[in-house]
Amino acid sequence: MRLGFTSVIFLLALLLLANSAASTTCAIFVIDEHNMTVNDAKIYIDDSPQPIGLTAYHTGAARNCWVGDINLNGTHTLSAKWAQAKPNRIPFEGSIVVEFTGETKQLINIPTHKV
Repeated sequence: MRLGFTSVIFLLALLLLANSAASTTCAIFVIDEHNMTVNDAKIYIDDSPQPIGLTAYHTGAARNCWVGDINLNGTHTLSAKWAQAKPNRIPFEGSIVVEFTGETKQLINIPTHKV
């Protein structure tokens, strides 16, 4: 009898983990001028002074990106800023207008260029 309860609890735990993994709504890729994904790019929504996050290597996407929830509806501007590695530290920026609707999953590419 205890084995039955243990397996039910284990199954419920797996379902909760699967549900939390399915809640991801956006994967945002920051693209440089050579169509390569960028690591450590700051991503902003609209004119917010605080970034929502940084791009990093994501094993599920096998590229540099930011993955997470964006709980907004309507049209919003996503922008990205990053700087080329030393010695010159050339800044790059880019933005894109995105329509967010409910619980849909989106792959978003933000192209950037030298400033």
